Amino acid sequence: MASYSRASEHKLRTVHPLLQRTFRKVLEFFDHTILEGHRGQEAQHKAFVTGASKLDWPNGNHNEYPSEATDATPHPIDFADGSLIKPDGTLDRVKLRALCRLYYFAGCVVGVAHALGDPVRWGGDWDSDEDFSDQKFNDLVHFERVNK
Repeated sequence: MASYSRASEHKLRTVHPLLQRTFRKVLEFFDHTILEGHRGQEAQHKAFVTGASKLDWPNGNHNEYPSEATDATPHPIDFADGSLIKPDGTLDRVKLRALCRLYYFAGCVVGVAHALGDPVRWGGDWDSDEDFSDQKFNDLVHFERVNK
């Protein structure tokens, strides 16, 4: 069975206990990394200024303590940055595979959270309507509690 690195464990301990429970359950069958838990004022402002967050301090769900949000991604980390179409017009299958892993992982997290009775909202489907094409801002590693 997979286990968290020291860094992931430290970050996970800064989030709400029910979110911790969800991610520990997911870890039983899907190895992943916790990228971020609680985010302080400086880190939140930087995320806002760089466009990684739409909310400035203190309005983000990462800003409460314990945090109402966490960022996580399948391990090993393989982000699908850039276009899925290569310059020659063909599909970049490596990027597509990385993107599919993020969506698959998100489905596992959302399903486990729901089964445990503490649903989460995912940054790839903010309105939770299962239509991924209507998002104006994609944050595919972001998960936040719905029942706060």
